[in-house]
This record gives sequence, structure tokens and C-alpha cells, in this order.
Amino acid sequence: MKIIAISHLFPNLNETRYGIFVARQFSGISRLGAEITVIVPRVWCPGLLRHFNRWKNQDHKCPLCRFNGIETISIPYLRLPGNFYNRWSGLVAFRAIRNKALELHKSKKFDVIYATDLFPDGDAAARLAQLIKIPAACLCIGVDVNITAKSSKIIHRHFVRTTKALDGTLACGQSVADGIKAVTGKNPLCVYGVVDLDEFSPVSDKIPARKELDLPSDKTIILYAGYLTKRKGVYDLLAAIHRVQKKCPDILLLMCGSGPEETALRRLIREKGMEHTVRLTGEIEPERMNKWMQASDLFVLASHTEGMPNVVMEAMACGLPVVATAVGGLPGAIGDCDGDLLVPPGNVNELEKAIVKVINDDQLRSSMGIATRKRAEEQFGGKHNANLILDYLQKIVEEQKGLTAQ
Repeated sequence: MKIIAISHLFPNLNETRYGIFVARQFSGISRLGAEITVIVPRVWCPGLLRHFNRWKNQDHKCPLCRFNGIETISIPYLRLPGNFYNRWSGLVAFRAIRNKALELHKSKKFDVIYATDLFPDGDAAARLAQLIKIPAACLCIGVDVNITAKSSKIIHRHFVRTTKALDGTLACGQSVADGIKAVTGKNPLCVYGVVDLDEFSPVSDKIPARKELDLPSDKTIILYAGYLTKRKGVYDLLAAIHRVQKKCPDILLLMCGSGPEETALRRLIREKGMEHTVRLTGEIEPERMNKWMQASDLFVLASHTEGMPNVVMEAMACGLPVVATAVGGLPGAIGDCDGDLLVPPGNVNELEKAIVKVINDDQLRSSMGIATRKRAEEQFGGKHNANLILDYLQKIVEEQKGLTAQ
């Protein structure tokens, strides 16, 4: 099968973990024998805007990260600030990539278009499908369905039109799937991330990883990995850890990642006197993330909204107990797993209690770690999910051929 993918979610040398789950998914599909070419629409903005945090990493000329089996083509498009622009971003991205896509299709004769995230990729894919007469599917990642689509009546109507225009939809988690079914009447394929279960695996001794990363051997290490933004609940997490440290003084919270709240978080950590309890590591290279997980004792995510975050699946593959908020695809994917404690979003009290419970019970922590690894092996392996996606894409290709033959 020949696939043309459209994804603005793809790692580059400025942000090596941005869209890493998408790149790994494409690699998994490629290893199964599909030929995949990825067009990466990248935000173009004037150089002056890069002095502001929101735009500082938006350099469409920055090289994309390379992954085996994936051909990538970077194309700039204009992306104005503000949520309202999601109504038009797909159209602008489509116009930017159209000529290149037509040129590629002329030589390669693609079978299907596969996009990730409705805005702008799914929107652009639906438009391109009408132009070159092949089916298009989109993986909805969570924010597009749960937040962006609900931000205004205009964008919601556009969300409905776009999902109905697609030949297939996939969803990162059951809550996202439910949101799509509510407007299309069809069940999307519910899939999760793609995790390398060999790279992300438990270790019997955490000391070597801690020495390598210059981490203390005598602390209980709590890990957060993700974008430093308000919707990820980073302030809730900091407030909970401020309370936890009074009951469990020998803890260290590692916050791996970068984002618009980084400066404010550093200031708050100083104001609260938490310099010895919280460490902001900055961006971590994707190939090194497993080391940070293998050096940790507990993974925590306090997000206000999610699809099914790949970082949680990676942590579970490493055998880490997980404390997370019950949002997005998390309850459906891991709510029945004995390795996870889910708490209401925005509830600092419950978040604190869950963290303390895991820290203070070594036996519980051990049994949770066994359960998370088992769940990862059952549902989050790269080959398993790549097979599901490839089978689904083949199905919609065959369905269109059947309709054409009638």
C-alpha cells in the first residue's frame, strides 16, 4: 500500500519530542511493508515573532528528525495566532501542499491519504482527497475533538463537515471516538500510541540510570514528561508536590519538557522554596526518554484534557506506576488497570493523596509496576497498533473501490 500522510505533528531538531508518537507510528506502518510519504505542514511566521515564547521554536527551515522508512517533505504555511483560525488553517495548509501532493501522486499513485489531527491535517486531507480521488482518513488525537471543536459554533460546524467529508476516522481513546460518533453516527477505530516495548522496558536496578543522568540514588523520583502548558495541569502538579513534600520529604519531581509556562514555573519553584524538590530538565531527546523513566519510581500526569498520551504508555511499558487525571482516553484505556490511580482533573487534594499512597507503600508500587507493564504488552506495542491502522486503511481503500465499481 502507498500512503501519503499529512501531519504537522512531527519532530524537528528544535522540538525533538513534538509529535514523536506520530513518527513512531509511521515507522511501524512502514516496517509492515507500506510505502509512506509524509508531508509536514509547518508554521511560517516572521522572524520578529520568534522573540515571543509562543513562536520561538517556529522555524520551518529547521531540519526534521529522520526516521527509518519515512520520506518527509516540509512545506511552510501561514498560521495566524488565535483559535478562530482553526476554521481556515486546513484550507491554507491544503493550498500550500496541493502542488507538491499532485506532483508526488503523479509519480507514486498513492492508495490513501492518512492525516493526524483534524486541524489542519484532517481538513487538508479531506480537500486533497476530493482533488486526487482517493480515500482519506484522519487520526483524531484528542485536543481537536475535545477542545478545539467545542471552542465556538463556527468551528464546531466546521468540525462536523470535516469529519463527515473523511472516508474514515481513527481516535486516540474512547472519549475521542465517542465525540466523533456523536456527529457522524459511525464508530471510529479506537487506537492508542505506538511504543517500542524493547526500548521502553523495566529495569531491576535504577541506580545505573540515575548515575548516568546525575540523579540522586536516595530519593523517590516522581516523573512528569510533556509540554509545560496550563492544560497539562502543571500548576496543579506543583501545588500537589508542595503538599506531598511535607509528608514525604525524600522526593524529587522531575519535569521533563519545555513550553510557554517554563519561565513562570521556575519563578514559582523559587518562591515556594522547592528548588531541592523540583527539577526542570528542559527538552529531552526522544532516544533518551526511556532512561529518565527507568530512573524514576512513579509517573504523574495532571492534565485537564488529553487523548491517550503516548508518554503514559511509555511510562507503563517501563513498569512505572501511574497517577493521572481521569480525562480523555485514559479511563477507557487504563481505568481498569491495577497499575494506575486516576483522579479528577483540577483536584489537587486527590492528586496529593494518590501520590502519597503510592510513595508510602513499596508493595503497592511494585505490584502496580507489574500491572502497567502487562497492560503495555497487551495494548500498546508498536506492531499491534500499526497492524490495526494498516488494516483499517486497507479497508477504506477497498470500500471506495467497491463503490466505484458499482
